Amino acid sequence: MSLCVMSYNILCGGDDRLPLIRDVVKEQNPDALALVEANSRANAEQLARELDMHLTFGEGNSEFHIAWLSRMPVVRSQVYRPAAMQKLMLEIEIQWQGVPLYLFATHLSAGRSQQGNERRLAEIKAVLDITRQAEGKPNLLVGDFNAIAPSDTVGPGPDIIKDNTPPDIAFSRDVINLVLGDGYTDCYRAMHASTPGYTYKLPLPPWLRLDYIFASPEMAPLLCASNVVSGEIASKASDHLPVWAEFR
Repeated sequence: MSLCVMSYNILCGGDDRLPLIRDVVKEQNPDALALVEANSRANAEQLARELDMHLTFGEGNSEFHIAWLSRMPVVRSQVYRPAAMQKLMLEIEIQWQGVPLYLFATHLSAGRSQQGNERRLAEIKAVLDITRQAEGKPNLLVGDFNAIAPSDTVGPGPDIIKDNTPPDIAFSRDVINLVLGDGYTDCYRAMHASTPGYTYKLPLPPWLRLDYIFASPEMAPLLCASNVVSGEIASKASDHLPVWAEFR
């Protein structure tokens, strides 16, 4: 039995774009879906009903929340709000192939500056302190990391770098390097060595890859496919494109 997991930043709870978001998700038909910026619990509940999925909702340290939608029953869930984080991390445990699978979703803070990068570094260290509790067990870490991977390029986009911050600082690779250093596999990059896979920012042509699915050493050998969802509906549904990964 295969497992498809999707991560989707739906922009401020989705609001009047909920039908478009629903259609994007329906087309991919994931078994588990992390909704980043699930700022409206009512909207998350509506999506769960329309997609016939179980909802686990996590309230953050601010107006930004995260939800997991799952086709499998959720055995256990935990919301983490470490002091270093502006937002949160939400964990659920499901059963897949007869064993526990731990799914972590997070949303790191934004800010294209040295200060923003230092804040994200503190946040990812707190996140990895939590995921190490599942070390040696199958787990996935997903979400909007507001950071780019070591080998990623920055596409042509608007000039939003403040205070003449050099691009190597504004778009630092340090955050993702720490995730990879903990043994995680970047699912999209494992399947696409050179394709940019940009997920942000719409309605402009996407020019950054900020959204990830990372697989633990126990899950990485089972990865069989991963991609970014594109198309007309996805381009209107949010300012991010969703990313998915399939395991078999």
